[in-house]
Amino acid sequence: MPDIKATASFYGAGITTRTPGGGAPTVTRTREIPGTLYAFFGTEDASIPAEQVDEIAAELEKYKILHRVFRYDGADHGFFCNHRASYNPKAAADAWEQVKQLFGQLN
Repeated sequence: MPDIKATASFYGAGITTRTPGGGAPTVTRTREIPGTLYAFFGTEDASIPAEQVDEIAAELEKYKILHRVFRYDGADHGFFCNHRASYNPKAAADAWEQVKQLFGQLN
């Protein structure tokens, strides 16, 4: 496994229900996460309901993965992309500051 020190995950739909290529849901591999993980979700994202975000957060806690989970009120799926109708400038600006902080501490 590469020496991964930090990961930023945006609107991770499907983490609790499936995995790319088939197999057990991605959340079952939480214990394997290296480094610090920041995860960003919109509270209005129908593709990843609050219960699934709660499940992700619980697994991160369970395996003592260094992490922060950000939930943005009123933000939908794709809130960070300024080319989408769901773009949310306030949520995107805060998320960008958090990402810069995460990767800035690697220096």
